[in-house]
Amino acid sequence: MRPILRKVDIGYDASFSIREDIYPYLYNHWHYHPEVELTLIRKGTGVRLVGDSMEQFDDGDLILLGANLPHMWRSDAAYFKGLPDLHIEAIAIHFREDFWGSDFLNLPELRGIRELLQKSKRGLKITGKAKQTVSAKMEAALNATGVQRIEYLLGMLNVIAACTDSLSLSSAGFGKTYDLQNTDKINLIYTYTFNNFQQKISIQEAAAAANISPHSFCRYFKTRTLKTYWQFVQEVRIGYACRLLIENKLGVSQICFNCGYNNLSNFNRQFKAVTGKTPLQYVKEYLRRQSVV
Repeated sequence: MRPILRKVDIGYDASFSIREDIYPYLYNHWHYHPEVELTLIRKGTGVRLVGDSMEQFDDGDLILLGANLPHMWRSDAAYFKGLPDLHIEAIAIHFREDFWGSDFLNLPELRGIRELLQKSKRGLKITGKAKQTVSAKMEAALNATGVQRIEYLLGMLNVIAACTDSLSLSSAGFGKTYDLQNTDKINLIYTYTFNNFQQKISIQEAAAAANISPHSFCRYFKTRTLKTYWQFVQEVRIGYACRLLIENKLGVSQICFNCGYNNLSNFNRQFKAVTGKTPLQYVKEYLRRQSVV
């Protein structure tokens, strides 16, 4: 299926949407919308797909997505088990680039915000002090009314535009190659992969899940994502391994098998290829960062 066109509910007497989401889990499928999206994950963990980028998301993540950029948020597997102590909390803001008029962003004072919206077409992860400032403004904006809502939004975008440590998510080439109008079965492939990555996966089964011939599958997937299917599978498996390592409940050998690998040396090799570190180095780096925060 093609990425779903989502219609954002702005609400009565408002020009853009600010909402608080509290759900058992997130799984909004591969979709896009004409609105720019600013999302704060207040509480929750899972996988975030943006263009050709795949990363784990955690408590406190702040993401800015440009208009019509395909994306998906999917909670970790534990959230789908109905456990009472697990749920997702998020704040999401959606607005069209021209909701304040066609000429507003052309004002010279708004050059930084204009350039930010252009950068957001690849998706941006906001970190550091900017994340703290914008997160606080988003919480306050939930109860804002009238002109104050627009003041908060402008303030948030201004802070993000001025920060120097935001990270681009999808590659520069993704938007130039991705055609929203073509029939797209990526969501079916993603669903199959997330449901089966802990066991043996075959091209034949992945292709069948999306009703694509095995002969055409690999070319199709790389054309749509700018990576091979096996690269994507490794990213999913290693991303899950990173989550288990951080939780520190299982040993490396057990994590290896839980992530779909049957050989520890191969797991270590793939882990380093994706993260640039061995599993133990990854844990040490994570603990070091946590002690600084």
